Amino acid sequence: MAEYRQYPDPTPRGRHAQRGSAQPDERAPRHAARQQQPQQPSQPQPQLQQPQRQARTEARQAGQAQQRLPQQRQAGSPQATRPQAAQRPAARQHAVQQRQAAPQGRLQQQGRQGHNPPQQGTRSQGFRPVQAGHAAPAAYGADAADGGRGGKGKGRGGARKGGPWRIVFWVALVVFVVALAALGAIGYSYWQGQNAYDSVAEEVFMAPEDIEGTALSDLTVDWDRLLAINPDTVGWVYIPGTAVNYPIVHTTDDEKYLATDFNGQQTWGATYGSIFLSAANAADFSDANNIVYGHHLNNGSMFAAIADFENPDQFNAHRTAYILTPQGNFKLRSLSLVHVAADDPLAQTAFATGEELASYIQDKVDRSVVAVSDAPAAADIAHLFAFATCDNLPSDGRYVLFSYLEESTVANVAAVGGADAAVDPEAAAAVGGASKEVAA
Repeated sequence: MAEYRQYPDPTPRGRHAQRGSAQPDERAPRHAARQQQPQQPSQPQPQLQQPQRQARTEARQAGQAQQRLPQQRQAGSPQATRPQAAQRPAARQHAVQQRQAAPQGRLQQQGRQGHNPPQQGTRSQGFRPVQAGHAAPAAYGADAADGGRGGKGKGRGGARKGGPWRIVFWVALVVFVVALAALGAIGYSYWQGQNAYDSVAEEVFMAPEDIEGTALSDLTVDWDRLLAINPDTVGWVYIPGTAVNYPIVHTTDDEKYLATDFNGQQTWGATYGSIFLSAANAADFSDANNIVYGHHLNNGSMFAAIADFENPDQFNAHRTAYILTPQGNFKLRSLSLVHVAADDPLAQTAFATGEELASYIQDKVDRSVVAVSDAPAAADIAHLFAFATCDNLPSDGRYVLFSYLEESTVANVAAVGGADAAVDPEAAAAVGGASKEVAA
């Protein structure tokens, strides 16, 4: 603490001499006055001046006593009593005590808040609000560099901007967008492929509503229009009640129409390709076993319905099929559905003898996944048709639907029983008339 010099008390003079002799020892400690009870002020003497002067005199004497108090405490002087509080008004005494206690209270509060007390002779700054035109200190606000509450910095308490979860989110979002775009492209390719075939069907073939009640010879196709679109056209296949209603093409290369549609376009996304007759077969379907291939698409188009025939109800509801050709029409009836591996040797088109053909047909009836009770004897079947498609399973197998010829309008093609069901009535009448003329 700073040391204060001691000065002797001035000797009271004049009209203050009498009152000064009655003053107590002003060098008494401050706390001693707090412990004493205030005494009743003595009766004012007639010679005293006005109350205002008396109050100023008492305040000056009290200030001199406070200056001497630190020196007296250091020197170990005996404690004396403070001037009686009754000598000054109670209101002024309370105000002086508040002014003396205020600086100490502010210093204690600043100490608790972690601020250094002001130096002697300086004024405490305190907290000053930000004025217009001046930036706030970096330590305040949500954008503090130390990552305070709500801050975005890399320091203590703040979350690092970005991070692995943000990367995972963006990667997942990109994958989702790419997958969505791929699904949209595949869906569009399905629509585009099927729409192309539907447009062709509307132009060249109109299936009657009551096809069972329609004569086989009345089913017509605009062959000129089909051959103008694709010269490889050899027929038209139609299975009532299903999506199978497509043209049939034929070439010497079975790979060509796996990915090329009827219009000659290389399909993308959903590979439609075309329905095609095996290159090992004759183009006029005159072989003992005629094998027709088609894709199995997930939207149910092309030959997907054949895989559904594994269900006996579906099989029995769609046993009739039609193949229409420029030479005439065939009406078929299914007798077997086999589920085989892709390398099964069933793609046989020609047979050395009738017994070999009958053995081949019987093997397919015995291996059928659907039981057929009304199938004719294998020896009575001279003409066979097989519709093959993928099973879309990891085993990469094949479903093959075998049908026999029930009726035909093609000349010299025998139906079940060996009869020439394909003979044109007018041609037969002409042949009969010629025979009679020759006999005559």
